[in-house]
Amino acid sequence: MNKTLPAILAVLVPLTAGAIGEQDFERDWNSKVGPWMAEHSVPGKLPGAQGVTLRYLAVEAPEPRAALVVLGGHSESFYKYAELMYDLRDLGISIYALDPRGQGASDRLLPDRQKSHVDRWRNYVDDLSRFITTVVRPRTTAPVIALGHSLGGGIVAAYLEQDPSALDSAILSAPLVGHKVSGAVKALLGVLDVFGGTGYVPGGGPFTPVAFEANKETHSRVRHARKFQDYADHPEIRLGFPTVHWMVETSRMAQSVVAGASRITVPTLVFQAEQDEYVEARALESFTAGVNGCRRVMVPGARHEMLIETDAIRDTVLAEIHAFILGRIAAAGS
Repeated sequence: MNKTLPAILAVLVPLTAGAIGEQDFERDWNSKVGPWMAEHSVPGKLPGAQGVTLRYLAVEAPEPRAALVVLGGHSESFYKYAELMYDLRDLGISIYALDPRGQGASDRLLPDRQKSHVDRWRNYVDDLSRFITTVVRPRTTAPVIALGHSLGGGIVAAYLEQDPSALDSAILSAPLVGHKVSGAVKALLGVLDVFGGTGYVPGGGPFTPVAFEANKETHSRVRHARKFQDYADHPEIRLGFPTVHWMVETSRMAQSVVAGASRITVPTLVFQAEQDEYVEARALESFTAGVNGCRRVMVPGARHEMLIETDAIRDTVLAEIHAFILGRIAAAGS
C-alpha cells in the first residue's frame, strides 16, 4: 500500500460525514443536495464536431486543488451525478460534468430524439478533447482528473490512449470496454448495420420507465427512483434504446480501447461491478491488465451503476474515489 494512503483514509470520515444515505434519501436530497446544486452549479454549452451542441454543468471552487471531469454512461445526464458532486464538495476541487453527444442534455443526432446514436465513436473522443482544452484547462492550472462511467469510461480511456499526457489521472467506473452480448448478437448487429443502422436494436424502443424490480443497474430502490425522477423533472434528457449503429460503433471503440491499453500511462483507478450485466468481465480484466499503473477494484455485490448503489456498496466506492483524488492532489504538491 502507498505510504500516504493510511493518512489519506484517516481524513475520509469527516469528509464524507455530510453524505446522505438511503434511510431518509428523498427528504435529504430535496433539503440538501438539490439546494446545493441550485446554488453552486452553472450550466454551459460548447460546439462539438459537425455542429452538435454539447452541454455541461460546472461546479467551480475559488482556488481549485484539482479539476474533475465527469462523463456518464448511456442514457444518462449530468443530473444523475448531483449526489456525487455533493459528496465531493469539501475536497476543494472544481467539477465539470459533460453530456456526450446524443446523450442527456446534449444535442441528439437523429430526428427521433429517443434514439441513442453516434455516427463515429471517435467523435466522442474529439468532443472530450475540445471540452478539456476550451472549457476546463483555461480555468485552472491544477491537475485534471477524469471520472468516466460505462460509456463515459470508454471515452476517457480512448482519449488517454490518443493523448497519454492529456490528463493527470483517471477513475473509470465499469468502463465500456466490451458489451456483454453473445457472438451471435454481435453478428446480427453487424448485418443490420449494413442496411443503415439507424433503427433501434432488436427489441428496443423509446424511453420507458423501468420498475425497480426489473432493473439491472442498482440494488438501491431510492437511488433508482431518483434517477427516474430526473427523467420526469427534465423530459429533454429522456433517451430510449440505442441504434444498431451505436452498438456497432461502441463495440469498435471497446475493441480499440482494449487493444491500446498499454498506451495509458497515468495513474488509473478502475471499478468492476461483480454483478455487471452490461460490461464483459473478461474484456475489462484484459484492459486493466494492459494499463500501466492501473488499480482494479472488484466491488462485491455491485450492479453496473455503482455510484447510485446501496449505501454499503457506494460508500466503499466513494472512499476509494476520495482517497484517489486526495492522493493525486498530494502528488501534484510534492
